[in-house]
Amino acid sequence: MGKRGWVLGLAALMLLSGCGTFPEEDGMIEATLEETVSTRWFDCTVEKAESRTSYEGYAAASGNKLVIVELKLKNPFHEPVFMYDTDFQLYWGDCGPDEWAMPLEPYSADQLPQEYDLEGGKSLEGLLLYEVPQEETEFTLAFLELIENGTEEGEEGDLFLTRFTVE
Repeated sequence: MGKRGWVLGLAALMLLSGCGTFPEEDGMIEATLEETVSTRWFDCTVEKAESRTSYEGYAAASGNKLVIVELKLKNPFHEPVFMYDTDFQLYWGDCGPDEWAMPLEPYSADQLPQEYDLEGGKSLEGLLLYEVPQEETEFTLAFLELIENGTEEGEEGDLFLTRFTVE
């Protein structure tokens, strides 16, 4: 799951969809908080989401807030899965060019690392922090499967969207 391929793949998807919402099509799986979805490589649950002005000494810039997403991942297979924190992107509004965020770089032991192995048969829980405009309350956490096929971009698989509201 390459960072650049994921960004390019979702950017293309948004352009095709006219944004506003993600396109309704086969291969799109929607979920809500506490609902587990099964991707090609792991099971994923957004346990909870909340907003704060600061977390563990990091304060959001003026006019912004932090959205803190508690994520639980489980690898039901025997082989490890290599992951990036940027595999999970946060969207709001009309999904415009400035209406999405990557996770903040980890600075707390509670956050998922930038890169990690999700070991076979194991679970992992951690936080992803995003800095977003203060006025936004409706969010979508997105994960796009990218299958290595020998090209730089890879092949797009299913798109997993977890929608939630935080004040």
